[in-house]
Amino acid sequence: MKSGFVMLAGRSNVGKSTLLNAIIGNKVAIVTPKPQTTRLPIRGILHDERGQIVFVDTPGIFLGKKDALSLRLNKSILETLEGIDIIVYVTDPTRRPGPEEEHMQRLLNSVNKPLILAINKIDITDAKANQVYENINIGQLATFKISAAKHTNLNRLVDALFELLPEGEKFYPDLQITDLGHQQWIEEVIREKIFLNLEQELPYSVDVAVLDIKFRANGGRYIEAEILTTNDRYKRMIIGSGAANLKQIGMAARKELEGALNTNVHLDLQVRVDAKWQDSFGRR
Repeated sequence: MKSGFVMLAGRSNVGKSTLLNAIIGNKVAIVTPKPQTTRLPIRGILHDERGQIVFVDTPGIFLGKKDALSLRLNKSILETLEGIDIIVYVTDPTRRPGPEEEHMQRLLNSVNKPLILAINKIDITDAKANQVYENINIGQLATFKISAAKHTNLNRLVDALFELLPEGEKFYPDLQITDLGHQQWIEEVIREKIFLNLEQELPYSVDVAVLDIKFRANGGRYIEAEILTTNDRYKRMIIGSGAANLKQIGMAARKELEGALNTNVHLDLQVRVDAKWQDSFGRR
């Protein structure tokens, strides 16, 4: 029996969360086209006859922003390295390497952990674009060309991880596939729908807090949550004309929650301005 923790590292939007979901076989991390979608080091747990792999999805390196949230997310990557057995460095050849990629490679070169390079999105890139990333040398033990979206070569990646992991007992029960609490999961679902329905500039200025969950006699749920943003201009954008945006966000979130919980959900969403919510991120 083998077990251990595997960190998925890389810059924003390389497909780490998509890869996590594909390997686990369930949606345990939200996925959007927006940078910094992942804010928490979310764990997805793979159960296999060979043992258990706990994958840790991390926020992407995102340079150039000095706000409290961006600085906290970049710092969290270093903190997550503690207790990690293997790092999978995920790259995206649809974009040219830049300062963030260089920063990530310097970071990985400085840690004493087994490394695997995963070149993602090979289904939508040509050989020339892939070649740039094939030349990366961070002391990796293996390189895999994968497509998280198409599940290409993911079995080979997992096989290599089991080869490298130490022997050990399971960390989580057999049926558990994530360490996200119920409230955190609901907050993540709502935040995903905000990102998918609003403008590019908003994700850095938005968070979600579940205030109350009530279980109804018919088995349904009443969920009260608030969307936090940094100023009134963003609040107006989130709500939209005639509350159209807020209704769309609520409908999309409720649909996913009802499908996952297999029960009726009444979702009560409010929007509140808190100019300093980013300063307390991670401590709530």
